[in-house]
Amino acid sequence: MIYLSELYELQNELDKYILEKKNKQLMPKQLLTDTLLALQVEVSELANETRCFKHWSNKGPSSKDVILEEYVDILHFFLSVGNQLGFSAKEIEDAYFKKRQININRVKEGY
Repeated sequence: MIYLSELYELQNELDKYILEKKNKQLMPKQLLTDTLLALQVEVSELANETRCFKHWSNKGPSSKDVILEEYVDILHFFLSVGNQLGFSAKEIEDAYFKKRQININRVKEGY
């Protein structure tokens, strides 16, 4: 099983490889801005492939494989953003479980 920390490292290696091969030397702020925009685009592409918002259309969603590919594209950029912001996998995991408990409590309290 691969853990979040391994995914972060693999994504970090991929990001470095891409920048090196494309001969890109972006300032950290520009790289983060570009990555956040790419993440937003990928979320939109996922929505488009699921067609979840197209109440006016009778056409069904794309195949599961196409939808999964878009989902994984989102994961790639999500991991890149986390790396660029300096979050460790442990920090993400801890924050996730803390926020999860808050959300559970909110549901119980009728939030």
